[in-house]
Amino acid sequence: MDGYSKVGMQELDQRLSKIVEAARKKPVSVYRYGAPWVWIVSQDDWQSALKEVSSYIPPGHSLVLLRPQIDEVMGKALAELQGWAATQQLQVPLPALLHALLLQLLYSLPSEKQLYEQLNYNLLFRWFVGLELNQRVWGFATFVRDLGVVLDNPQAVRLIERVIGEVFSGGLMQMPEFSLNFAQLHTWLARPAAGARQR
Repeated sequence: MDGYSKVGMQELDQRLSKIVEAARKKPVSVYRYGAPWVWIVSQDDWQSALKEVSSYIPPGHSLVLLRPQIDEVMGKALAELQGWAATQQLQVPLPALLHALLLQLLYSLPSEKQLYEQLNYNLLFRWFVGLELNQRVWGFATFVRDLGVVLDNPQAVRLIERVIGEVFSGGLMQMPEFSLNFAQLHTWLARPAAGARQR
C-alpha cells in the first residue's frame, strides 16, 4: 500500500480512536515487538484492494489477445461435452480443466504438480482458468483426478488438439512466451485409444 503510517502497540492502546480516525485517510500499519502485525484500513481502501484478477493481467499479453479465438473454437464442442461432464461428477468445472490442460501444453509444464503450483501463484494462469484473485484452488487430488477423467475422453482431447491447430498454428508457435509441447499432446491423443484396448 502506498502512503501509510506506522504505530506501535503502546501507541495504539493510548491513541486508538485517533489512529482509527487517521486510518480513514490513509492505511496504518500496526507493529508488535518491532514487526508488522496488522493493518487498519478504511472501508474504501479495503474495497479498492479487492480487485478482480483480470485487473492484474496485461491487456496486450498474447494469451489475452488469443482468448476470444480459443473460446470461439471451444464454444459448441464444450457445450456438447457438458452433459458428459455431469455424468462423470467432476468437481472442477470442465472449462477450467480444458483451459488448464491448454496451459500445460503451451508452457511445457512437465507434470500436473507443476501446473497446480502455477495455479496457486501465477495470476495469468488463474485468470485463464477462471479463478478469482482470492479464490482457493481445488484440492490437488481432486484436480489431478478430474484432469485424468478429461484426458480419458477422446472428444475432449481432440478439442484441445483443435484449439492448438486452429489458434496456435503457424507463426504463433514461434512466440517467445509459448513453448508448445507436441510430444505431450501426442501422448494425450494416444491415451484414450490405449485405455480402450486395455478394457
